[in-house]
Order: sequence, then C-alpha cells, then structure tokens
Amino acid sequence: MGKSVPPSEGAKRPAVGINLLALLSLLLAAFIWVVSLVDSVQRPSVDNVLEQRQLELQVLAVQAPGAALLHPLTLEHPEQKLLDSLASTTAADSSSNLIQRALLERQLGLNSAAAGHLNTALEGATDPERQLAQALLQPKGKSQQALPPLPDRPIYRQLSCRALGRPLEECVPSGMISQAAWRLALVNLLPLLGVLAGLGLLGQALWRRWRGRQSPEAPLLGPDLSLMETVLVIAGGFVVLGELLAPLVTMPLVNGVLGLLEISNSAQAGAAVLGYYSFTALPAIVILWLLLRQRGPMPEGGWLQWRWSPLCIPQGARGLLLSLPPVALMGWLVALFWQNAGGSNPLLEQVLDSHNGAALACLALTAVVLAPLFEELLFRGVLLPVLGKQWGAPAGIVASATVFALAHLSLSEALPLLALGLGLGWLRYSSGRLMSCVVMHGLWNGFTFFNLLLLGS
Repeated sequence: MGKSVPPSEGAKRPAVGINLLALLSLLLAAFIWVVSLVDSVQRPSVDNVLEQRQLELQVLAVQAPGAALLHPLTLEHPEQKLLDSLASTTAADSSSNLIQRALLERQLGLNSAAAGHLNTALEGATDPERQLAQALLQPKGKSQQALPPLPDRPIYRQLSCRALGRPLEECVPSGMISQAAWRLALVNLLPLLGVLAGLGLLGQALWRRWRGRQSPEAPLLGPDLSLMETVLVIAGGFVVLGELLAPLVTMPLVNGVLGLLEISNSAQAGAAVLGYYSFTALPAIVILWLLLRQRGPMPEGGWLQWRWSPLCIPQGARGLLLSLPPVALMGWLVALFWQNAGGSNPLLEQVLDSHNGAALACLALTAVVLAPLFEELLFRGVLLPVLGKQWGAPAGIVASATVFALAHLSLSEALPLLALGLGLGWLRYSSGRLMSCVVMHGLWNGFTFFNLLLLGS
C-alpha cells in the first residue's frame, strides 16, 4: 500500500482567483463546521428513542407463543426499564410522555404515581390526549362506551385497553404480538451476524496478507485537479454554497411547489428532504464539471473511475462486512465514555416516526441512492485520489475518511463514521472502482434504514 499515480504532466496550475476563492471557502467552511459540530452536542440524540422502541418490542414480544426462544434477546423487567427510559428523556414532561408513563405504571401496579401523571398531563394535553387521560382516571370498567383516542405506538394501545378493561383485539391487531417477536429477533441478530461475518473476513484478509497472497491494488486514478481546486469543490461547492446558501434559496421554492400538490403533510416532509438534498449536491457537482471540462484526455475509466461492473455488488458487500467490526467497536467506545451523547442525524427520527409510504420512499431514495452517489463522488471520487497523489495513498485514505466523518456534523458519530470512511477508502484503493464504494455506502444506509423501519413500523 503506498503506490499512487503522480499528477499528470498536463495539469494546469490554478489561477490566482481560484486560489483566493478556495482559501476563502476553506475559512468559511471551517467556521461553519466548527459551529455546527459544537452545536451538535446540544442536539437531542435519537439513541434514547431507539432504546425505547426496542424496549417496546420486548414488552410485546415476551407475550408471543414460544417467547422463551427470545430470552437471550430480552432484558429482565422490560416494562420498568422502559418506564425509566421515558422518565429520563428530554420530553419527560410532555403530555404524551406522562400518559405513556402512567400506562406503564398501571401495568406495574403503581396506581398512585399513574394518577398523578395523568392529572399533570391534563394541564397541557391536546384534545385526544385529554380524552384518553380522563378515561384512564375513571374506575376500571366504567369508562365511556366508545374508546377514546389511543396512542400510536402498539404497546401503549395494548396497555390502554388493559387499563380501560376492554378486549385487547379492540386496540391492537391480533398478529401484532408475533410480529413484534420476529422484528425484535431481526433488530438484534442482523447486526450481530454482520459483525461476526466481518470478523471472519478480517481474519481471512490478515491471514492472506501475512502469507503474501493479497490481490494487487489497482492504480489510484482520479480527477486531474490541484489541491486548491479540490478545496474549492468541497469547501466552496459542498459546504458554503450547498449547505449554507442553497437551502436559503431553494427552501421557499421547494415548499412552494409542494404546497401546490394535494399530498399529506408527511409526504410533503419526505419530498422536501429529497428536494433539499438534491439542491445541496448541485453546486459542488457544477464546480467540478466546470473545472474538468477543459482538462486533457480522461484516464481509462473516466476521471472519477465509476467503472460499473457486476463485481461492484460483492465488492461493496464484502467491504461493508469488513467495516462492521471496527464501526461497532467505535460505537461501543463512544457509548462507554460519552453517555447520552447528542447530535444524531434528525433524518433518523423522521424515518422512525413516519407511517406514510410516499414519505418513506422519498427518504429511502435520499438515504440509499442519492447520498451514497454524491458523498462517494466527493470523498472517494475526488478528495481521496487528489490527496493520494499529493501525500500517498494511506494518507489520502485517512484524510478523506476524516473529512467524511466531520462532514456529517455530529461529534458523537464522528468515530464510527471515521471507521466507515476508512473502509470505504480502502475499498476505493483496493478495487479501483468508485461504484463499489457507492454500493457499500448504499448497503450501509439501507441496513440502517431497514433497522429503523423494524423499530418504527
């Protein structure tokens, strides 16, 4: 590892104006990222919500036939742990949270605490929440004939029926319990199997390297850009124009167009994410195109080395499995030393809470297709080869992975994303195919998206 292709003899020195624009863009981008990274610590984390959803699945799954098989995947007293998690969230004083806690307290026999939370919830409740709280405060079996509006989450619908003395089938579908059981199994077993498979592949790769049997690396080819031109593409196009200015211009346009369509609010929110991301990516792509259009002949495979082949799919899948153990290790270390870290991507909670098919389709297209294409174009298609030509391939892989991790603007997620970026960089270097990185990135995002659907559906 260390071979790299020197800059082509025909590479043009950037004009003074490009250098100045690149430096100015770098300063502005650094300021934007530093402010955003510091601010990310104050943003609420989705981890607490994910923990609650997994505990909800456990409470339902332990009621399923054959629940003993799920015993290794469940905690003791999941109702109490779910109650503790709800009490520690930032929204602990909201009416919906207080009602959920009261339902769990009723289940645990803490009737006095439940009544206190229901009375507190009445003070700021919406009309549906007020109807439910008032019904729950009546003696069991003497509530109104019609069911009051029930919570969205299945476990709280079930607990509401029990507290009101109503048949459970009035509140939850008959197959909900068995569905919760297999969803819980998938949520727990899929990541574990992925990490174990990754450890096996890592061991195999280390053995082959020790025995001198590893495949030769492909030449590190990339766009014929100088370092300052690359700074202009990423700092100027992606950060300053894409992340800062483009939303100010495009948000009114996107919202105006979506307002003309007769679609639900959820579908509008999903389509807005798709529109905003598309416009965010556009400035960097345009600047890159303008810089490359007057360059000399392309290398074989094109400037970005997309090089689609059926091999990209197994290469991307193998790269993902190899990356899962270090990503899981970094995530564990962050959880161990930085508890209750904030700064999760707000898109995660949007996927988790969405029940609209059109909205989920837009979010899936953004996360699984557009984001991998654009981010791999920037970080492994442009940044890694340019840095590799300047500093050598290993430094290019590390530096591009670092920028990739910081670009997600979340300090708590930086270490796991750094590990993922190193895996993506190694795949780009070892395969010589940018499209393999897109496949790997898309599989990672798709796996995360599927996991959120299992927890949120």
